[in-house]
Amino acid sequence: MRGRGGWFRLLPALVIVLVGIGCAPKRALPPPDAATYESFEPVGMPPDIRYYADDFEVDKSQVIAEFRAAVSREKDADGVQLLALSGGGADGAYGAGVLNGWSRSGRRPEFDVVTGISTGAIIAPFAFLGSDYDPPLREFYTETRTADVAQLRILDALISGRTIANVTPLKKKINREMTDQLIREIAQEHARGRRLFVGTTNIDAERPVLWDVGAIASVGTPQAHQLVRSVILASASIPLVFDPVPIQVSNGHEVRQEMHVDGALTQQIFAYPPGLPVKQTLRELGYANKANTIWLIHNKRLEPRYREQDLRLSKMVDRTLGTLVRSQGLGDIAAITALAKRDDLRLRGLAVPVGFQTEPKEFFDPGYMRALYTQGYADGLRPDSWRADLKEIFLAR
Repeated sequence: MRGRGGWFRLLPALVIVLVGIGCAPKRALPPPDAATYESFEPVGMPPDIRYYADDFEVDKSQVIAEFRAAVSREKDADGVQLLALSGGGADGAYGAGVLNGWSRSGRRPEFDVVTGISTGAIIAPFAFLGSDYDPPLREFYTETRTADVAQLRILDALISGRTIANVTPLKKKINREMTDQLIREIAQEHARGRRLFVGTTNIDAERPVLWDVGAIASVGTPQAHQLVRSVILASASIPLVFDPVPIQVSNGHEVRQEMHVDGALTQQIFAYPPGLPVKQTLRELGYANKANTIWLIHNKRLEPRYREQDLRLSKMVDRTLGTLVRSQGLGDIAAITALAKRDDLRLRGLAVPVGFQTEPKEFFDPGYMRALYTQGYADGLRPDSWRADLKEIFLAR
Protein backbone atom coordinates (compact mmCIF):
# COMPACT_ATOMS: atom_id res chain seq x y z
CA MET A 1 0.00 0.00 0.00
CA ARG A 2 2.42 2.59 -1.23
CA GLY A 3 1.69 6.30 -1.41
CA ARG A 4 -1.46 6.85 -3.45
CA GLY A 5 -3.09 10.14 -4.30
CA GLY A 6 -6.71 11.17 -4.13
CA TRP A 7 -9.20 9.80 -1.66
CA PHE A 8 -7.26 6.56 -1.17
CA ARG A 9 -4.59 8.41 0.82
CA LEU A 10 -7.27 9.24 3.36
CA LEU A 11 -8.64 5.72 3.44
CA PRO A 12 -6.86 4.33 6.52
CA ALA A 13 -7.77 7.34 8.66
CA LEU A 14 -11.35 7.30 7.39
CA VAL A 15 -11.68 3.67 8.41
CA ILE A 16 -10.57 4.53 11.95
CA VAL A 17 -12.94 7.48 12.17
CA LEU A 18 -15.91 5.50 10.89
CA VAL A 19 -15.48 2.54 13.22
CA GLY A 20 -18.33 2.56 15.67
CA ILE A 21 -20.21 5.37 13.89
CA GLY A 22 -23.70 4.90 12.50
CA CYS A 23 -26.27 2.15 12.76
CA ALA A 24 -25.35 -1.47 12.21
CA PRO A 25 -26.26 -2.70 8.69
CA LYS A 26 -28.75 -5.58 8.60
CA ARG A 27 -28.23 -9.01 7.04
CA ALA A 28 -30.91 -10.44 4.78
CA LEU A 29 -30.63 -13.80 6.56
CA PRO A 30 -28.97 -14.85 9.82
CA PRO A 31 -25.67 -16.73 9.70
CA PRO A 32 -25.37 -20.43 10.57
CA ASP A 33 -24.79 -21.01 14.27
CA ALA A 34 -21.31 -21.66 15.63
CA ALA A 35 -21.95 -25.32 16.44
CA THR A 36 -23.14 -26.41 12.99
CA TYR A 37 -21.82 -23.91 10.42
CA GLU A 38 -19.40 -26.43 8.89
CA SER A 39 -22.36 -28.58 7.78
CA PHE A 40 -23.75 -25.81 5.56
CA GLU A 41 -23.08 -25.76 1.81
CA PRO A 42 -23.93 -23.17 -0.86
CA VAL A 43 -27.56 -23.47 -1.96
CA GLY A 44 -28.04 -25.51 -5.14
CA MET A 45 -24.48 -26.88 -5.12
CA PRO A 46 -23.25 -30.44 -4.59
CA PRO A 47 -21.09 -31.19 -1.55
CA ASP A 48 -17.31 -30.86 -1.64
CA ILE A 49 -17.09 -27.80 -3.88
CA ARG A 50 -15.16 -26.01 -1.13
CA TYR A 51 -13.35 -26.68 2.13
CA TYR A 52 -11.70 -24.82 5.01
CA ALA A 53 -8.00 -24.49 4.24
CA ASP A 54 -7.00 -24.57 7.91
CA ASP A 55 -8.84 -27.80 8.76
CA PHE A 56 -6.31 -30.59 9.22
CA GLU A 57 -8.61 -33.02 11.03
CA VAL A 58 -11.46 -33.44 8.54
CA ASP A 59 -11.39 -36.34 6.08
CA LYS A 60 -9.73 -34.99 2.97
CA SER A 61 -10.54 -37.93 0.73
CA GLN A 62 -12.39 -35.70 -1.74
CA VAL A 63 -9.56 -33.16 -1.77
CA ILE A 64 -7.06 -35.95 -2.39
CA ALA A 65 -9.26 -37.30 -5.20
CA GLU A 66 -9.34 -33.84 -6.79
CA PHE A 67 -5.57 -33.57 -6.63
CA ARG A 68 -5.14 -37.04 -8.12
CA ALA A 69 -7.45 -36.07 -10.98
CA ALA A 70 -5.38 -32.96 -11.66
CA VAL A 71 -2.05 -34.79 -11.78
CA SER A 72 -3.08 -38.11 -13.34
CA ARG A 73 -4.15 -36.84 -16.76
CA GLU A 74 -1.76 -37.36 -19.68
CA LYS A 75 1.25 -35.03 -19.55
CA ASP A 76 4.44 -34.33 -21.36
CA ALA A 77 7.92 -34.73 -19.87
CA ASP A 78 7.58 -31.56 -17.81
CA GLY A 79 5.44 -33.26 -15.18
CA VAL A 80 2.93 -31.53 -12.89
CA GLN A 81 2.69 -27.73 -13.14
CA LEU A 82 1.00 -25.66 -10.42
CA LEU A 83 0.57 -21.86 -10.58
CA ALA A 84 -0.06 -19.83 -7.41
CA LEU A 85 -1.12 -16.16 -7.69
CA SER A 86 -1.04 -13.74 -4.75
CA GLY A 87 -3.12 -10.75 -3.75
CA GLY A 88 -2.00 -7.19 -4.38
CA GLY A 89 -4.88 -5.05 -5.69
CA ALA A 90 -3.79 -2.94 -8.66
CA ASP A 91 -0.35 -4.56 -8.38
CA GLY A 92 -1.94 -7.56 -10.08
CA ALA A 93 -0.76 -5.74 -13.21
CA TYR A 94 2.60 -7.37 -12.50
CA GLY A 95 1.19 -10.89 -12.67
CA ALA A 96 -0.82 -10.03 -15.79
CA GLY A 97 2.40 -8.81 -17.41
CA VAL A 98 4.32 -11.93 -16.37
CA LEU A 99 1.71 -14.21 -17.93
CA ASN A 100 1.61 -12.23 -21.18
CA GLY A 101 5.41 -12.15 -21.45
CA TRP A 102 5.62 -15.82 -20.56
CA SER A 103 3.19 -16.64 -23.38
CA ARG A 104 5.26 -14.59 -25.81
CA SER A 105 8.39 -16.50 -24.79
CA GLY A 106 6.80 -19.77 -25.92
CA ARG A 107 7.75 -21.44 -22.61
CA ARG A 108 4.53 -21.04 -20.64
CA PRO A 109 3.19 -24.47 -19.64
CA GLU A 110 -0.41 -25.61 -19.42
CA PHE A 111 -1.03 -25.60 -15.68
CA ASP A 112 -2.61 -28.60 -13.99
CA VAL A 113 -3.63 -26.55 -10.96
CA VAL A 114 -4.11 -22.77 -10.67
CA THR A 115 -4.80 -21.03 -7.36
CA GLY A 116 -5.62 -17.37 -6.75
CA ILE A 117 -6.21 -15.02 -3.83
CA SER A 118 -7.68 -11.50 -3.99
CA THR A 119 -6.40 -9.85 -7.19
CA GLY A 120 -4.91 -13.25 -7.94
CA ALA A 121 -8.47 -14.61 -7.95
CA ILE A 122 -9.30 -12.21 -10.79
CA ILE A 123 -6.20 -13.27 -12.74
CA ALA A 124 -6.60 -17.01 -12.05
CA PRO A 125 -9.46 -17.88 -14.48
CA PHE A 126 -7.64 -16.19 -17.36
CA ALA A 127 -4.35 -17.90 -16.45
CA PHE A 128 -6.19 -21.22 -16.14
CA LEU A 129 -7.72 -20.96 -19.62
CA GLY A 130 -4.37 -20.18 -21.24
CA SER A 131 -2.74 -17.68 -23.54
CA ASP A 132 -5.90 -17.04 -25.59
CA TYR A 133 -7.11 -15.01 -22.62
CA ASP A 134 -4.00 -12.84 -22.35
CA PRO A 135 -5.59 -9.84 -24.15
CA PRO A 136 -8.53 -9.34 -21.74
CA LEU A 137 -6.15 -9.87 -18.82
CA ARG A 138 -3.84 -7.18 -20.19
CA GLU A 139 -6.75 -4.79 -20.72
CA PHE A 140 -8.13 -5.34 -17.22
CA TYR A 141 -4.81 -4.50 -15.58
CA THR A 142 -3.72 -1.60 -17.79
CA GLU A 143 -6.96 0.30 -18.45
CA THR A 144 -8.85 0.07 -15.13
CA ARG A 145 -9.26 3.23 -13.03
CA THR A 146 -10.33 3.64 -9.42
CA ALA A 147 -13.84 4.66 -10.52
CA ASP A 148 -14.10 1.34 -12.38
CA VAL A 149 -13.82 -0.64 -9.14
CA ALA A 150 -15.10 1.57 -6.31
CA GLN A 151 -17.40 4.46 -5.46
CA LEU A 152 -16.60 6.38 -2.29
CA ARG A 153 -19.61 6.91 0.01
CA ILE A 154 -18.37 8.74 3.10
CA LEU A 155 -21.70 10.37 4.00
CA ASP A 156 -23.59 7.10 3.68
CA ALA A 157 -20.93 5.37 5.78
CA LEU A 158 -21.29 7.99 8.52
CA ILE A 159 -25.06 7.63 8.57
CA SER A 160 -25.48 3.89 8.06
CA GLY A 161 -22.27 2.46 9.52
CA ARG A 162 -21.52 0.62 6.29
CA THR A 163 -18.16 0.32 4.59
CA ILE A 164 -16.79 3.46 2.95
CA ALA A 165 -16.81 2.32 -0.69
CA ASN A 166 -19.43 0.75 -2.93
CA VAL A 167 -18.24 -2.43 -4.63
CA THR A 168 -20.89 -2.27 -7.37
CA PRO A 169 -18.44 -1.07 -10.08
CA LEU A 170 -16.07 -3.99 -9.38
CA LYS A 171 -19.02 -6.39 -9.30
CA LYS A 172 -20.20 -5.16 -12.71
CA LYS A 173 -16.67 -5.43 -14.12
CA ILE A 174 -16.27 -9.01 -12.89
CA ASN A 175 -19.71 -9.93 -14.24
CA ARG A 176 -18.75 -8.55 -17.67
CA GLU A 177 -15.44 -10.41 -17.77
CA MET A 178 -16.70 -13.70 -16.31
CA THR A 179 -19.13 -14.47 -19.12
CA ASP A 180 -21.22 -17.63 -19.29
CA GLN A 181 -19.01 -18.80 -22.16
CA LEU A 182 -15.83 -18.31 -20.12
CA ILE A 183 -17.34 -20.22 -17.19
CA ARG A 184 -18.37 -23.06 -19.53
CA GLU A 185 -14.77 -23.23 -20.75
CA ILE A 186 -13.59 -23.54 -17.15
CA ALA A 187 -16.01 -26.46 -16.75
CA GLN A 188 -14.61 -28.10 -19.89
CA GLU A 189 -11.06 -27.85 -18.56
CA HIS A 190 -12.23 -29.23 -15.21
CA ALA A 191 -13.63 -32.24 -17.08
CA ARG A 192 -10.14 -32.79 -18.54
CA GLY A 193 -8.81 -33.09 -14.97
CA ARG A 194 -7.40 -29.59 -14.51
CA ARG A 195 -8.27 -27.71 -11.32
CA LEU A 196 -8.89 -24.03 -10.47
CA PHE A 197 -9.08 -22.89 -6.82
CA VAL A 198 -9.92 -19.46 -5.43
CA GLY A 199 -9.56 -18.45 -1.78
CA THR A 200 -11.92 -16.30 0.29
CA THR A 201 -12.23 -15.56 3.99
CA ASN A 202 -15.42 -16.55 5.81
CA ILE A 203 -15.50 -13.50 8.07
CA ASP A 204 -18.16 -15.05 10.34
CA ALA A 205 -15.82 -17.96 11.07
CA GLU A 206 -12.51 -16.07 10.65
CA ARG A 207 -11.29 -18.90 8.42
CA PRO A 208 -9.83 -19.32 4.92
CA VAL A 209 -12.05 -21.12 2.40
CA LEU A 210 -10.82 -22.72 -0.84
CA TRP A 211 -13.40 -22.96 -3.63
CA ASP A 212 -13.16 -25.52 -6.44
CA VAL A 213 -14.24 -23.12 -9.18
CA GLY A 214 -14.18 -25.76 -11.90
CA ALA A 215 -16.51 -28.01 -9.91
CA ILE A 216 -18.92 -25.10 -9.40
CA ALA A 217 -18.76 -24.20 -13.09
CA SER A 218 -19.49 -27.83 -13.98
CA VAL A 219 -22.89 -27.65 -12.29
CA GLY A 220 -23.84 -25.54 -15.30
CA THR A 221 -26.84 -23.68 -13.87
CA PRO A 222 -27.27 -19.89 -13.83
CA GLN A 223 -27.07 -20.14 -10.04
CA ALA A 224 -23.68 -21.89 -10.30
CA HIS A 225 -22.37 -19.31 -12.76
CA GLN A 226 -23.37 -16.53 -10.40
CA LEU A 227 -21.67 -18.30 -7.50
CA VAL A 228 -18.42 -18.37 -9.51
CA ARG A 229 -18.68 -14.59 -9.95
CA SER A 230 -19.58 -14.06 -6.27
CA VAL A 231 -16.60 -16.10 -5.07
CA ILE A 232 -14.18 -14.09 -7.23
CA LEU A 233 -15.78 -10.83 -6.08
CA ALA A 234 -15.56 -11.92 -2.44
CA SER A 235 -11.90 -12.86 -2.80
CA ALA A 236 -11.14 -9.35 -4.07
CA SER A 237 -13.37 -7.45 -1.59
CA ILE A 238 -11.04 -5.59 0.80
CA PRO A 239 -12.42 -5.69 4.36
CA LEU A 240 -13.62 -2.34 5.79
CA VAL A 241 -13.45 -0.80 2.32
CA PHE A 242 -16.06 -3.01 0.59
CA ASP A 243 -19.10 -4.78 1.98
CA PRO A 244 -18.70 -8.52 2.55
CA VAL A 245 -20.23 -10.67 -0.20
CA PRO A 246 -23.25 -12.67 1.03
CA ILE A 247 -23.49 -16.34 0.03
CA GLN A 248 -26.63 -18.30 0.79
CA VAL A 249 -25.99 -21.70 2.35
CA SER A 250 -28.13 -24.57 3.57
CA ASN A 251 -27.79 -27.69 5.69
CA GLY A 252 -30.75 -29.31 3.94
CA HIS A 253 -33.27 -27.95 6.41
CA GLU A 254 -32.79 -24.21 6.57
CA VAL A 255 -31.19 -21.46 4.51
CA ARG A 256 -28.71 -19.11 6.13
CA GLN A 257 -26.22 -16.51 4.90
CA GLU A 258 -22.44 -16.50 5.14
CA MET A 259 -20.33 -13.38 4.64
CA HIS A 260 -17.11 -13.69 2.65
CA VAL A 261 -14.33 -11.14 2.15
CA ASP A 262 -10.84 -10.83 0.69
CA GLY A 263 -8.98 -14.14 0.75
CA ALA A 264 -5.77 -12.21 1.49
CA LEU A 265 -7.08 -11.50 4.98
CA THR A 266 -6.16 -15.07 5.96
CA GLN A 267 -3.51 -15.97 3.35
CA GLN A 268 -1.71 -13.94 0.71
CA ILE A 269 -0.90 -16.90 -1.54
CA PHE A 270 -1.41 -20.67 -1.37
CA ALA A 271 -0.47 -23.81 -3.30
CA TYR A 272 -2.22 -26.77 -1.69
CA PRO A 273 -3.18 -27.96 1.83
CA PRO A 274 -0.23 -29.30 3.85
CA GLY A 275 -2.20 -32.48 4.63
CA LEU A 276 -2.26 -33.62 1.00
CA PRO A 277 0.03 -36.65 0.36
CA VAL A 278 1.52 -35.01 -2.73
CA LYS A 279 4.83 -36.87 -2.73
CA GLN A 280 3.13 -40.24 -2.34
CA THR A 281 0.54 -39.46 -5.01
CA LEU A 282 3.17 -38.37 -7.55
CA ARG A 283 5.15 -41.53 -6.87
CA GLU A 284 2.07 -43.74 -7.31
CA LEU A 285 1.22 -42.06 -10.62
CA GLY A 286 4.74 -42.33 -12.02
CA TYR A 287 5.64 -38.62 -11.86
CA ALA A 288 8.17 -38.73 -9.03
CA ASN A 289 11.18 -38.16 -11.29
CA LYS A 290 9.73 -35.44 -13.50
CA ALA A 291 10.13 -31.67 -13.26
CA ASN A 292 7.05 -31.15 -11.09
CA THR A 293 6.97 -27.42 -10.36
CA ILE A 294 5.19 -24.82 -8.25
CA TRP A 295 5.24 -21.51 -10.14
CA LEU A 296 4.67 -18.65 -7.71
CA ILE A 297 3.82 -15.06 -8.74
CA HIS A 298 3.69 -12.57 -5.88
CA ASN A 299 2.16 -9.24 -6.91
CA LYS A 300 4.03 -7.15 -4.34
CA ARG A 301 7.53 -6.10 -3.43
CA LEU A 302 8.70 -8.15 -0.46
CA GLU A 303 11.83 -6.36 0.74
CA PRO A 304 11.70 -3.94 3.71
CA ARG A 305 12.13 -0.29 2.79
CA TYR A 306 13.62 2.12 5.28
CA ARG A 307 12.17 5.63 5.35
CA GLU A 308 11.38 8.13 8.06
CA GLN A 309 7.86 7.52 9.32
CA ASP A 310 5.30 10.32 9.04
CA LEU A 311 3.44 10.28 12.39
CA ARG A 312 0.05 11.36 11.04
CA LEU A 313 -2.68 8.78 11.66
CA SER A 314 -3.36 8.02 8.00
CA LYS A 315 0.35 7.49 7.32
CA MET A 316 0.80 5.32 10.42
CA VAL A 317 -2.15 3.10 9.49
CA ASP A 318 -0.97 2.87 5.88
CA ARG A 319 2.54 1.79 6.95
CA THR A 320 1.17 -0.63 9.54
CA LEU A 321 -1.15 -2.37 7.11
CA GLY A 322 1.57 -2.49 4.45
CA THR A 323 3.96 -4.12 6.91
CA LEU A 324 1.35 -6.71 7.92
CA VAL A 325 0.64 -7.60 4.28
CA ARG A 326 4.33 -7.94 3.50
CA SER A 327 5.02 -10.08 6.58
CA GLN A 328 2.08 -12.38 5.84
CA GLY A 329 3.23 -12.77 2.25
CA LEU A 330 6.70 -13.79 3.38
CA GLY A 331 5.22 -16.32 5.80
CA ASP A 332 3.00 -17.82 3.11
CA ILE A 333 5.91 -18.11 0.66
CA ALA A 334 8.02 -19.74 3.37
CA ALA A 335 5.23 -22.29 3.92
CA ILE A 336 5.01 -23.03 0.19
CA THR A 337 8.81 -23.37 0.05
CA ALA A 338 8.67 -25.92 2.86
CA LEU A 339 5.93 -27.87 1.06
CA ALA A 340 7.94 -27.92 -2.16
CA LYS A 341 11.00 -29.22 -0.33
CA ARG A 342 9.00 -31.87 1.54
CA ASP A 343 7.31 -33.14 -1.62
CA ASP A 344 10.33 -32.95 -3.96
CA LEU A 345 8.82 -30.21 -6.12
CA ARG A 346 10.77 -27.47 -7.85
CA LEU A 347 9.87 -23.94 -6.77
CA ARG A 348 10.12 -21.08 -9.24
CA GLY A 349 8.98 -17.68 -8.05
CA LEU A 350 8.69 -14.04 -9.04
CA ALA A 351 7.82 -10.92 -7.06
CA VAL A 352 7.76 -7.24 -7.98
CA PRO A 353 11.49 -6.45 -8.15
CA VAL A 354 13.32 -4.08 -5.85
CA GLY A 355 14.31 -1.93 -8.80
CA PHE A 356 10.72 -1.02 -9.65
CA GLN A 357 10.29 2.42 -8.08
CA THR A 358 7.21 3.90 -9.80
CA GLU A 359 4.51 5.12 -7.39
CA PRO A 360 0.76 5.23 -8.13
CA LYS A 361 -1.24 8.46 -8.00
CA GLU A 362 -4.50 6.75 -7.05
CA PHE A 363 -5.74 3.33 -5.95
CA PHE A 364 -6.06 2.06 -9.54
CA ASP A 365 -3.75 4.29 -11.57
CA PRO A 366 -3.56 3.17 -15.24
CA GLY A 367 -0.17 4.83 -15.75
CA TYR A 368 1.31 3.02 -12.75
CA MET A 369 -0.34 -0.25 -13.74
CA ARG A 370 0.99 -0.04 -17.30
CA ALA A 371 4.50 0.50 -15.95
CA LEU A 372 4.14 -2.46 -13.61
CA TYR A 373 2.63 -4.58 -16.40
CA THR A 374 5.65 -3.74 -18.58
CA GLN A 375 7.99 -4.84 -15.79
CA GLY A 376 6.09 -8.11 -15.40
CA TYR A 377 6.08 -8.68 -19.15
CA ALA A 378 9.87 -8.30 -19.28
CA ASP A 379 10.28 -10.72 -16.35
CA GLY A 380 7.92 -13.27 -17.91
CA LEU A 381 9.76 -13.08 -21.22
CA ARG A 382 13.13 -14.00 -19.68
CA PRO A 383 13.53 -17.57 -18.38
CA ASP A 384 16.33 -16.49 -16.03
CA SER A 385 13.98 -14.15 -14.13
CA TRP A 386 12.48 -16.99 -12.08
CA ARG A 387 13.96 -17.51 -8.62
CA ALA A 388 14.47 -20.89 -7.01
CA ASP A 389 14.02 -20.13 -3.30
CA LEU A 390 12.52 -17.67 -0.82
CA LYS A 391 15.72 -15.69 -0.35
CA GLU A 392 16.09 -15.08 -4.08
CA ILE A 393 12.41 -14.12 -4.45
CA PHE A 394 12.73 -11.83 -1.44
CA LEU A 395 15.65 -10.00 -3.00
CA ALA A 396 14.31 -10.02 -6.58
CA ARG A 397 15.89 -7.24 -8.62
